[in-house]
Amino acid sequence: MDADARLAAIVESSHDAIYSITLDGIVTSWNRAAHALFGWPAAAVIGQHISLIIPPGHQAEEEEILARVRRGEVVDEFDTVRLSRDGRLVNVSLTISPVRDAAGHSVGISNIARDISERQRFDDTRARLAAIVESSDDVIVSKNLDGIITSWNVAAERMFGWSAAEAVGRHITLIIPEDRLAEEDEVIARIRRGERVEHFDTIRRTKDGRLVDVSITVSPVRDSRGRIVGASKIGRDITERRRLDEERRQLLASERTAREAAEAANRAKDEFLAVVSHELRTPLNGVFGWARMLQSGELDAAGRERAVAAIVRGASAQVRLIEDLLDISRIVTGNFPLDVERLDLRDVVAAALDTVRPAAAAKAIVIETQTPTDPVPVMGAADRLQQVLWNLLMNAVKFTPRQGRARLALRSSNGNAEITVTDSGEGIAADVLPHVFERFRQEDSSSTRAHAGLGLGLTLVRHVVELHGGSVTAESPGKGHGATFVVRLPLAAPAAGGAA
Repeated sequence: MDADARLAAIVESSHDAIYSITLDGIVTSWNRAAHALFGWPAAAVIGQHISLIIPPGHQAEEEEILARVRRGEVVDEFDTVRLSRDGRLVNVSLTISPVRDAAGHSVGISNIARDISERQRFDDTRARLAAIVESSDDVIVSKNLDGIITSWNVAAERMFGWSAAEAVGRHITLIIPEDRLAEEDEVIARIRRGERVEHFDTIRRTKDGRLVDVSITVSPVRDSRGRIVGASKIGRDITERRRLDEERRQLLASERTAREAAEAANRAKDEFLAVVSHELRTPLNGVFGWARMLQSGELDAAGRERAVAAIVRGASAQVRLIEDLLDISRIVTGNFPLDVERLDLRDVVAAALDTVRPAAAAKAIVIETQTPTDPVPVMGAADRLQQVLWNLLMNAVKFTPRQGRARLALRSSNGNAEITVTDSGEGIAADVLPHVFERFRQEDSSSTRAHAGLGLGLTLVRHVVELHGGSVTAESPGKGHGATFVVRLPLAAPAAGGAA
């Protein structure tokens, strides 16, 4: 086979479209690849003008190319479009060279056309993807398997503060707090295994040192042979979502706490009403029973005396209960009377002790007292303050077993009068202690409890003390270890002339 035949065979077997035209644009040769690309067989196109495959609007482009080649130039890899037989536009890359005779004169033009439709589609797709990445509100960052940042979109610049020029080429730890570095090792390990990490909530660091709550999705990046060569990260700022989640959690917790408190208050009120009914009915039953016996006339003198004493005790108990209820009502309505005057708190203590000693003696309980020799002046209502001490001392007597001990101490400290009442009785459970001064709250509110009373005494104590500008606290090591109540009242300013 001679050289011309070999050359013709090469042209005919080429995957690129190869065709030649005269200097006037008439087609003189047309290989099989040209037939496949443009749809025209050689027999149909040879002798025709090359404008047969030039789309409308590209005629001037073709004339310019022909003019350049006539001047002896080579047009290399010129990307354009050509028209196929069925009217489709084909993206091609052209290389156009002059054909010379033996004397070196241009006698024609050689065209090599390569179909770049797939490449063009890839380029278009890549351009669209790049535009999407750049316009995305989400952070989109890529890195290689060594953690080196290879791309950084505008959203990443906004969130983290580093520009693409500053970030690309640096390690991804640029945005990872030190206490989160182990996360990156785990993510890279999973990416190397071909796994995808979805919606991973974590924290990242900005250029100015702020910490940002983010949710990230990390996917493997593969090359044309399917090998994993890097990772693509999509990140979203979830700071606002976290804040809303926390607010919602707090609201739910507050609502649950409020609901539980309301339910507890309702239960306490129901229990309190049951206690009121029981406490009012018990002495009333006694009064009614003894009164009927008196009415019958069957009692002797001693029996009548016992009946009258029992009726007085029952009536007195009811009066106390009713007074407590009325006092609570007055406190709630803000109509609690206080006849304030300057007084010596030692006198109030003495009066309260005198009232309680008979009940203490009945149980053989010793009440130790410790009071100062100097006056303890306060501004207050003597009857109400005596009510405070009476309630505290009666509780001490009520809850202390027979032959037990109680203690009352009065002193001045840091501008306050301080009264401490301590008993060796049943004590207060830790879960009850924070609620001992609340209305309708008793440790045992059943009708079969060991100790009578409405449980309003400590509520009255707190309100009376607070109305005097003071405070009261309760302490107890626990059940079986007694309790201590401390009342603090502001000392009165020195009286004119130095009197107490």
